[in-house]
Amino acid sequence: EPLQLLQVLNDVFTYIEPKNKMDLREELPEDMAHRMLKFLSVLKYTPECSVQEFQAGIITGDKSVVYQALAWLMPKIETLKTRAYLGKYLVRLEVPEEILQDDEVDRTYQEYLELLEEFKEVHKSTDKLKNTQYTAADIKRDITQMEQEYEQLQKTIERKKARVESMSNMQELLGAARNLRREQERQASITEQRASQKAAIQAAESKVQRLMRQLKELRVTTQNMSVEKLLVKLEEEYKSTQYLVQEKLPKEVAARKKSCNNLQKVLLEPAMTDDDIEELVERAQELQAELNDMHAARMSRTDPADDKLAMFRKQAMMIARKKEGLAEELKEYTNEWTTAESELQKRREEMKSVGAEQVLTGQEFKQYIAMIRNKGNIYKTKRAEMADLRAEVGVLARTADVLQTQYNSVKAAIARTEKDKGISGYTDTQDELEKISAQKGQTDEQKGQILEDMSDMSDKLNKMIAEKKAALAPIIKELRPLRSKCQELEHLHTKKKTEYDSLSASLGSNLHNLEQEVRGLRDHAQTEESRHHFLMHSKQLVELQQQKVDEELAIYKNSDPAVRKTSLREQYNRKIQEQDNLGKALRAKQKTVREQHAPNVAQMAMWRDLQALLACKRDSLITRQQFKEAETGDNILIL
Repeated sequence: EPLQLLQVLNDVFTYIEPKNKMDLREELPEDMAHRMLKFLSVLKYTPECSVQEFQAGIITGDKSVVYQALAWLMPKIETLKTRAYLGKYLVRLEVPEEILQDDEVDRTYQEYLELLEEFKEVHKSTDKLKNTQYTAADIKRDITQMEQEYEQLQKTIERKKARVESMSNMQELLGAARNLRREQERQASITEQRASQKAAIQAAESKVQRLMRQLKELRVTTQNMSVEKLLVKLEEEYKSTQYLVQEKLPKEVAARKKSCNNLQKVLLEPAMTDDDIEELVERAQELQAELNDMHAARMSRTDPADDKLAMFRKQAMMIARKKEGLAEELKEYTNEWTTAESELQKRREEMKSVGAEQVLTGQEFKQYIAMIRNKGNIYKTKRAEMADLRAEVGVLARTADVLQTQYNSVKAAIARTEKDKGISGYTDTQDELEKISAQKGQTDEQKGQILEDMSDMSDKLNKMIAEKKAALAPIIKELRPLRSKCQELEHLHTKKKTEYDSLSASLGSNLHNLEQEVRGLRDHAQTEESRHHFLMHSKQLVELQQQKVDEELAIYKNSDPAVRKTSLREQYNRKIQEQDNLGKALRAKQKTVREQHAPNVAQMAMWRDLQALLACKRDSLITRQQFKEAETGDNILIL
């Protein structure tokens, strides 16, 4: 029956999530359908029919709807238990934007989202801990070992304290050790600051050298170059930079943003299982297949001979690909140049640090000059090829613009001609009619094939019906005397079924009352049991506290001084004394720091002035050496 079938489905829901346990006879059909739909949406179940049809099928207990849901639930029921547990906490509450305008609500909502993220992390760490190879016995053994080590350390500390307390100048030694540790920490911090300042100075020097070298190269290149060539070069650099900034980089930024948004959406989704990933992969494959079919259908409907813009589209695509390829080559060359520049600077710094300066000999210098000339020829060849490619790109871009203009003018002329003749939209209508005629031809062919199949199927069915009639004739003769007996049995069955239904209804009402009473008694027993356990634990805690108090009183009343030192009172008194001594030492240190603050500040100011003076002298010496090198013009190649 439909109610029994729905009860089976609800029992499956109860196994996955115990809160679904209830008697469907006590629940309204609309509430039951809403609850089941909500739970299935948490489990990410997608019905094959619409939501309205699925809801109507749940209300009426349609077998096709319920069986489909059960067939989807049963193979992965353990995975769905985890998903239901996570969905109870990870399903986000949708709050309207107008309500989020309130600051208090928005702050609370943000805290709610942060708690969701925290729950995700905790759940992941819990799963990771569950999957680890450590058992409870190993953890207990480690805890016991650490407790033993802790006790040994406590005993060692007590022995050391007992040895130190007998010394007369203990406080002075403690203060000296504390000051030594602070000075060591200060020395470490000063060393780190010194290293960072050295690194900053080296970076600044390398930057100055790089800029000076670039300035020198620019001066050398502009000496033998006319104004027109310089303008052409700057224009080429401007065009390439403009293409990178306006076309290439925005596309890359948009792609990165889209990727980041997709990753953010994935992070906000609940934790996905392997089954979810397999479903998504299958869905993606289905969509890709549909896309391929649509593309093939479109290509089959479109005649390449009628498409007058196909050639221009291909040219535009080729131009775009060439531009992208040139941009990638430019990017690679720029990266190679940057890498070579950094490697050269690194080698120079290594040579400076080692102090190994070597001047090329005559033969080595000739080989170096030959290598430079060879690279110069290669560079000129590549540069000429790039200039030709840029010129070709410009010609193709101009051709594309001219063809687009011609296409627009021809289209406008056709539209004007149609308007003058009183047949506006004739071209579009003609295209639509051609498409419709093609579709009609395909439909007629399909109809003819379907009719032929139906006629063949009809002949086969008629032949099968005749064969079945001939085979069933003797069986029908045997069944005629049994029909009267069957009617008598049906009458008896109806009577017995009525008696059974009345008895079942009375027993069902009594059983329901008994179940409610048993449920109430069980809840009461659980409540009393939990209260009993709580009281027993409270009693044990009180007994432990009383035991500690008795032990402390016994230690305090003991006449042995060594035993009395182990009492909590003596330990706290010793700690208070230590903190008082520490406070006195800190106050003395504070007084010393205050007294030495002003002289130290004055000394730091003098050091800064001296550092600035040395920096000025260094800059003046570097500038003087550069001017001398520029005046003499002597260039020495150093390896």
